Amino acid sequence: MPPTDTTTAVVKEGDKTIQIPEGMVYVPAGSFTFGQGEMRELPGYAIARFEVTNAEYKAFLEATGHRGTPRHWKGGMHPEGKAAHPVLFVSLVDAEAYCAWISKETGRKIRVPTAEEWEKAARGPKAFLYPWGNDKDSRFSNGRLQTHFNYNAVCAAYMLDKEVKTVTWYVEKSQEAGKQGRVEDIMTGNGQVFSITSDGGVNGWIDHNTNTGFVNTQIYRDLVENGGFTTAVGTYESGRSAYGCYDMAGNVYEWTSSVIVATNGAERGKEVNDVRGGSWYSTGRSGQSLCTGEGRNRNGGYHSVGFRIAMTP
Repeated sequence: MPPTDTTTAVVKEGDKTIQIPEGMVYVPAGSFTFGQGEMRELPGYAIARFEVTNAEYKAFLEATGHRGTPRHWKGGMHPEGKAAHPVLFVSLVDAEAYCAWISKETGRKIRVPTAEEWEKAARGPKAFLYPWGNDKDSRFSNGRLQTHFNYNAVCAAYMLDKEVKTVTWYVEKSQEAGKQGRVEDIMTGNGQVFSITSDGGVNGWIDHNTNTGFVNTQIYRDLVENGGFTTAVGTYESGRSAYGCYDMAGNVYEWTSSVIVATNGAERGKEVNDVRGGSWYSTGRSGQSLCTGEGRNRNGGYHSVGFRIAMTP
């Protein structure tokens, strides 16, 4: 349905009747566990069942003339076959403009969720570390990966099984610059071979010290230019949160309106906006529902960051 559709569903909370847009879920008022056991309170709110898709974002661009077209789109169009995938390379500024458009068209108070709202919706009333439980719960055996969410092992499993077997190391400052070889022979500077462990971990993904690993290959660069290894929203039914939200682990990190000082990645030590949930690029641990120290500059667009919307009823 169009992003500005005004169809609603009725939710009851005590003696109150609340109108919630189709495509959103209601998270009731009350206390919840935040972070490492801190109890906090939130009023009731609505949050999107799915991440904003390429098709939905395209409708926004066409309706408003907004200039925040994702950099990997060609001729104003998202990659073929990815209409239902989450939009990437959108800044928080772009996400806020998208929310303002829907608010204007529908009269609703649409916005980017706070980190608190995002976390409560993801962890559910039992305060799980992941939307489905307290463990990543991934398994890899006989070339097959079983998982509740889309993270870097999903991409690795596909590349090792399906992809073209010859790769070129492309980063000039890599100690492997210009080298060609098979996907299964990719190796980091510390000797890790590109492979998947029995619990769904990935070896040989990247070594920042030597600029080696899968992330420093031509195949990876081509992948990013086509929008990454995202999956259509809602693909992982078993990864749904108790409140009914999909892809709150993996697929894409999601913007929040909350500001933190990042403790991970290139933004470490900087005041940035909290991003949550991990992505197709990141490790399984990054899919945890609490803050992992990841943040991004609100004005930037990134290959692993998208968003979902929230609403004050």
